[in-house]
Amino acid sequence: MNVSQRGLLDMFGSGQSCFVIPLYQRVYSWNAEQCEELLLDALRAARSARDHFLGTIIYVKESEDGDSERLLVIDGQQRITTITLLLSVLRRCLGEEQNGVGDEGALQAIDDCLFQKDDEVRSLRLLPSRPDREAYRRALEEGSAGLEPSPMRDAVAFFEGRLEEDGFDLELLWEGLLRFVVIEVELEDAALGQIVFEGVNSKGVRLSVADMVRNHLLLAESREEQERLYEGYWLPIEEMFAPDPGSLRLDGAIKSWLSIRLKGARIRSAEQVYGSFKRYAEDVYTGAKEPILRELRGFSLMWAENYRYHGTKKYKSASDWAEIGAPALTAGYSLKKADDEAYAQRVREQLRAVDARW
Repeated sequence: MNVSQRGLLDMFGSGQSCFVIPLYQRVYSWNAEQCEELLLDALRAARSARDHFLGTIIYVKESEDGDSERLLVIDGQQRITTITLLLSVLRRCLGEEQNGVGDEGALQAIDDCLFQKDDEVRSLRLLPSRPDREAYRRALEEGSAGLEPSPMRDAVAFFEGRLEEDGFDLELLWEGLLRFVVIEVELEDAALGQIVFEGVNSKGVRLSVADMVRNHLLLAESREEQERLYEGYWLPIEEMFAPDPGSLRLDGAIKSWLSIRLKGARIRSAEQVYGSFKRYAEDVYTGAKEPILRELRGFSLMWAENYRYHGTKKYKSASDWAEIGAPALTAGYSLKKADDEAYAQRVREQLRAVDARW
């Protein structure tokens, strides 16, 4: 097994490798939301001037004929297919640009990622599974026009719509795609494929939304600052919902907060919550991380009342949780007296005590 870190476009564009997606892999199935998240990741990588880790690409060398080699993709086929679809749309847009990034160097680099050339014969760099192959070939050459309804057509049409918007920065997107890095795993024995695939995808416990949000807000800080922010904000947030196996209650609170904070958010599943959080924290909100933590702490206290005591229903807390952006949606409503006013008063005093400490 050979493992290395590599730029994704470098992996695609060098040599005469052909990546083959076997028949047992599922057909292309990404939707517009997943495509949008990928596009945003590229733009964020360029704006921040940081590499973006796209995951692991696992393959086994199926055959080799001279300088050409066929690589059977074990894991990562959905990501690399989507990247090449995005590159094909970018290539057409750049071909229409006569200045800026639309130069021969960028166009040639994209072309090398999409096609192999051997004695002037042009062949696909990526061969999707047979049900997708013809649609993929037409998508690269013609775009979404003329394709039959399918997730692949929808993905191409989504990218076309976004990249052709007025003011869309094609150069920024190209810079971001150049910053995509992967862990490249080449297996020497095809029999290891399923074992490695299961090891990558099915072992361990998946991170909760709360885990990922916490890591996003704290990871870049110094150790001392991490401790201060954790003790002052995140630990009180977790304690409000305890016991909370799997962070289900806290995840629900974060989802509800985002539905207020992120304009137009339509969060239907747990998988969409973290993507929406990143969109708010990186693309909409422009301030420091601490106000987000402070607001989440205040919102969580109000939201936790649903679980702690049914008599003090949501929005009855006296805490002014809306620290950033517009005020709470319920700011214009008067508070009603709780069924157990003594309990409600104790909760308010606890919050004030936490604020006084920090």
